[in-house]
Amino acid sequence: MKNEKRLIILEIILVIITLIAMIFNKNITRQIFAVILLIYMIINKILIKTDKISYASSRKITILLTIMGIIYVSLLYFLGIYAGYYYSIVKLSIWSIINYIIPYVVVIISSEIIRKNILLKENKISKYLVLLVMVMIDVILSTNIYNLETVNDYFTLISFIIVSSIANNILYGYIIKKYRSAKGIIIYRIITTLYMYVIPITPNIYIFLESVIKMVMPYIIYVIIEFFDNKKEQIISVKEKKKNTIILIISCIIIVLIIMLVSCQFKYGVLVVGSGSMTGTINKGDIILYKRYEEEEQVKKGDIIVFNGEGIKVIHRIIDERMIGGTKIYYTQGDANVNKDEGYRVYEDIVGKVQIRIPYLGYFTLWINDLIGGND
Repeated sequence: MKNEKRLIILEIILVIITLIAMIFNKNITRQIFAVILLIYMIINKILIKTDKISYASSRKITILLTIMGIIYVSLLYFLGIYAGYYYSIVKLSIWSIINYIIPYVVVIISSEIIRKNILLKENKISKYLVLLVMVMIDVILSTNIYNLETVNDYFTLISFIIVSSIANNILYGYIIKKYRSAKGIIIYRIITTLYMYVIPITPNIYIFLESVIKMVMPYIIYVIIEFFDNKKEQIISVKEKKKNTIILIISCIIIVLIIMLVSCQFKYGVLVVGSGSMTGTINKGDIILYKRYEEEEQVKKGDIIVFNGEGIKVIHRIIDERMIGGTKIYYTQGDANVNKDEGYRVYEDIVGKVQIRIPYLGYFTLWINDLIGGND
């Protein structure tokens, strides 16, 4: 009982640590976070004792996860043949090893040892707390890797991180509970996280496609593990298998649709409203669905449009339109603004026309954006 209370206290401390690291991510560098997590891991190991039992099959799992990590990276670079490549922003050097590779390796190793130490205590609450913490750690790591400039960038990234992170962390928890081995998970995570700091070129794959691969990979690994696992027989009814498969397929389709909408891969796209310039009509925290603007389509005075303005997408109303030298120009203004926008818009500036407003659903994204230091 004493050990159980100690475990819960340590888990709450871990949640607080990761939450603070997300909120103050501009002040708490990756090096500081790595050191804090390493110290926590050591304290956790000292205070929470687990048995030393290991299974013979854990070596097979380590080999399998290593191979799957290599296949994952190879697949990305294969897709790069079609999508193109770019030179990695951070070159492999002593500086990058100290500032990026070592901190990330420390975080990955520490987090997996913490996961193993907690999950093997067979506490139901712990299972969910560990999942929450590991997803937050993935958010912290990923926001250091990607270049994020707008609220929509954060919305896309959060959609990408959280969904794929949940899928991966469920798999990692399953492997820890069944095979009691963190080594394979550590190797897999290092390969799939740090390849871009080691290889001088990176595939220019759009984020939604990479997210689909990351969501599907855990299921593929799970199926392969179950197929090759001859140590234990698992009796699962045909009906249950069909049910699980249908749920997986529907979930993947929904997730892919959401991410494609966010990344505007269809004729329609979505945006989170990050300012109050249209308050009364469209409020901060709303989500808008817009139709992509094509040359043959028309917009007119009174329409609410999405346009590119100084590196961000702006949602304002057309208040006037004129023809100058054979080119139609549009003047815009936010409904809550006193003055009209500077300058004017032309066809090339217009991204789309607003179709639907969904109130309040974007507040979570704005909250995450504030936590990790984004700008509206």
